[in-house]
Amino acid sequence: MGQAKRMWGFDDAERRLLFDATDDIPELREILSRAAPRQDLGGLWVLRATVDELDEIYSLVEALMDGTRSERRLEQLEELLAGLCTSMDGF
Repeated sequence: MGQAKRMWGFDDAERRLLFDATDDIPELREILSRAAPRQDLGGLWVLRATVDELDEIYSLVEALMDGTRSERRLEQLEELLAGLCTSMDGF
């Protein structure tokens, strides 16, 4: 039996950032490609994924944080981590 799916949402700018970062990581790109925009949520992209899949994305975002000095980018990445934590914890 597979893991239960969790919902995680991100905006257009975050989607672009994640897609740029997964150019050479097809397995993560495939996971992110399952997200669909939700007009009832203001165009937020919503992904249904397992906790393991979300954890893989979390690790990617942590690696991106390690590789940037931009305060603006760090804030954006911190917001992604916060959303991922909430989704993985089920709150």
